[in-house]
Amino acid sequence: MYKLIKKITMKSFRLIQFTVFLLITAGTITKVSAESIKTTDRKEVITIESNRFAIPLLEKWAYEYEKLNPDVEIVFLKSKTKGEKADLSLVSYLHSDKTFSKVNNLTNAGRFALLPITNAENPYLKELSKKRLNSKAIKELFFENGELEEIWDSTKESKYDITIYSGNNSDSFAEAFASHFGYLKADLRGRKISGDDIFLINAIQKDNEGITFNNLSYIFDIKTRNIKDGIALIPLDIKKEHRELLNEADVDKTITLLENEKIPLIPIENIGFISESENKEADKFIEWVSSEGQIYNREFGFLRAEYEQLANN
Repeated sequence: MYKLIKKITMKSFRLIQFTVFLLITAGTITKVSAESIKTTDRKEVITIESNRFAIPLLEKWAYEYEKLNPDVEIVFLKSKTKGEKADLSLVSYLHSDKTFSKVNNLTNAGRFALLPITNAENPYLKELSKKRLNSKAIKELFFENGELEEIWDSTKESKYDITIYSGNNSDSFAEAFASHFGYLKADLRGRKISGDDIFLINAIQKDNEGITFNNLSYIFDIKTRNIKDGIALIPLDIKKEHRELLNEADVDKTITLLENEKIPLIPIENIGFISESENKEADKFIEWVSSEGQIYNREFGFLRAEYEQLANN
C-alpha cells in the first residue's frame, strides 16, 4: 500500500514538474514574441514644425512618403515644450533675406506667389480693371506714402473709401509683399488682421470695398481649382497674354505661367526646410521632397522650387 501511494505521488510530482516547465516555456515564447513584435512595429520618427499656410502641402508630402516608407512616422509639432526641437522646420523666407542666407542647413522645397485681390462686388473694380495696377499704382494703393492719384479719377468724391487689409503675424505674407516693392511691413496702410492670413480672405468677402493680397493656396479653392467665392483678382499692368491668362482665375494655369515667366509685379518667395538635428531619416525625407515630392506642390497652390535652387541643395 505504501509503495502504491509513493508511486502515485511520484507521478503527480512529475506531472506538476512537466506542467510548470510548459508554463515557463510558454511564458518565454510569449515574451520573445512580444519583443519581436515590438521591434517590428518600431518606427523611425521625424518631427516637423511648419508655418500654418504650408501645412496642407506638408501633410501631403508626409502621407506619400510614409506610404513609400512604412517604417517611418512623421509627427507634426503644433506647440513645442520648453527646450524641445523639431528635426525639421518648414519656413517661408525671402530671396534677399540676409538671415537665411547664412543658414547652411536650409533646403528649398517650393515657392509661393502673392496676388492683389478685392471683393468681387467692389464698386471700383471696373475702374481698376480699366486702368490696371502698375508698380507706382501698387505703391500708392498699399503703402502709407501713396496718394492714390494714379488709381481713381480725382473727381470721384469717394475715391478714398477703401480699406486695405494685411496680416500682422510674424509669419504673415506682409513682409514678403512689402519687401518686394521696397517697403517695410510697417509701411502697409489700412487695417492689420491678427491670426493666420486666411482671415484676410474672410475680411474682403465681408467688405465690398476691401482690398488685400494673399498667396495662391488661400485665394483659390484647391478642390475646384477656381478662385474662391466673393473675391476677384485685381488686374495688373502686365503683358496682355499674361493678364488674360490670370483673368481666367484658374490656379493651375496661374502656376504654369508663374513657373515659366518672370513677372516683376508678382512677388514670388521661397519655402524651405531647416534641419535642426542629426536625424538621418529626416535628411532622406528632405531629399525626397526636393525630387519626387515636387509633383505635389501645384496641387496645393505652390510653385516648384527653382531648378537652380534644387541643384545647389
